[in-house]
This record gives sequence, C-alpha cells and structure tokens, in this order.
Amino acid sequence: MHKATLAWNGNGLAFDATTGGGMQLQVGVGEDGEPVGARAKELVCLGLGACAGSNLVSLMKKMRQNVERIEIDVQAEQAETDPMVFTHVLTTYRLHGKGIDPAKVKKALDFIEEKYCGVLHMVNKTARTEYAFEIVEV
Repeated sequence: MHKATLAWNGNGLAFDATTGGGMQLQVGVGEDGEPVGARAKELVCLGLGACAGSNLVSLMKKMRQNVERIEIDVQAEQAETDPMVFTHVLTTYRLHGKGIDPAKVKKALDFIEEKYCGVLHMVNKTARTEYAFEIVEV
C-alpha cells in the first residue's frame, strides 16, 4: 500500500506532506500565489519520471548497457477545463554512457510503455503518452 499524509498549514493553498516512508516536503502555493514546494501535478510528473526511470535503469543493466547517467524530462499538457487532466505527456530520456545500443534503449522504453511503469499506466488513462530519447557518448 502507498500512503501520504497532508496537513494544510494555513498559508494559501500549501500543505505539509509526509510520505508513507517518512519523507517530508511542502506542496502547493502560498498566499501570494508563489510555490512553497512542488505543485500537485508536478509531483505526478516526478512520479512518472522516477517510475519509468527506475525501470529503465534496471532494464539497461539487464541488457548489459554501459549507462553512466540518465536524465529524464517530463512535459505534460493539461485540459483547459475542469478537471484539467493531463491530455498529452512527452517523456524525454537522455542516456549518457559508452557504446549504448539505440535498439536496446528503444526495446526497454517500449517495455516500460507497454507493461512496467504503473504511474505511466495511470496517466495514460487520460493522456496520450509518448517518449523520445537521446544517447550521449562519453
């Protein structure tokens, strides 16, 4: 089971949050409308990137690819009317390493899109999802 606890802290639309694992952070915006922490939909983007990224790291290791670093950029467009769900999400992966095989990266990312990343599968209930990747030889 996953769990999160939030308490409104009296400042605008900001909450003090604690994850089930005990990590603490602030979420939302203060009275002035400025962020005091991540916004809720930014956290969804972070969750998607972390979920897909951890799967990618695991698959690259299994495929014996020499990946030294992975950067992930998640961009989400949302509907203009309530409930303002995500409508399109582009996840871009930048893999740094030596001799990384693009065909293996594509195979891994296809597995992630089709089967592995639970957060992605939640998001794609409302959004068209796609990915791109770049390999940086180091």
